[in-house]
Amino acid sequence: MKSFVLAAGVATLMTGTALAQTSTTTTTGGTMAPAATTTTTPATAAAGGPFYTVQAPASGQMAMSHLASDLDDKDVYGANNEKIGEIEDFVINSDGTVAAAVIEVGGFLGIGEKDVLVNFSELQMAMDGNNMRISAPTLTREALTSAPDTDLDTVFPDHD
Repeated sequence: MKSFVLAAGVATLMTGTALAQTSTTTTTGGTMAPAATTTTTPATAAAGGPFYTVQAPASGQMAMSHLASDLDDKDVYGANNEKIGEIEDFVINSDGTVAAAVIEVGGFLGIGEKDVLVNFSELQMAMDGNNMRISAPTLTREALTSAPDTDLDTVFPDHD
């Protein structure tokens, strides 16, 4: 699982973009001049080299890139604003994109749980105070519990 978490972290960093916005307004003779153009700078590979650069988010802003290890075991909330499961792992395509989140659903104290693959595009991340909240606004607990179980050990034989 750790290799998938590491791969998910790398893929998340590869697909995410950190944006830095700058805007200036100048005052001349008591009147406000229009703001300068706003520029966005995505975090990318440094000067075309092998290293990646990520900028820390501004105070109160959500980061545009995340470590997969920070998302592991995060609760996922559904259409009714209820907890519908938690992130267990990620499925990474061979091109480095995150295809799906493995959501652990159902059960009690580890008994009767199952893993459901949810398209990563169905998840939304937003700040809730100082914490990140992950939502799947089109899903309900019933939809996940009735979805097919995925045996990760069968689908991914090298899975830890």
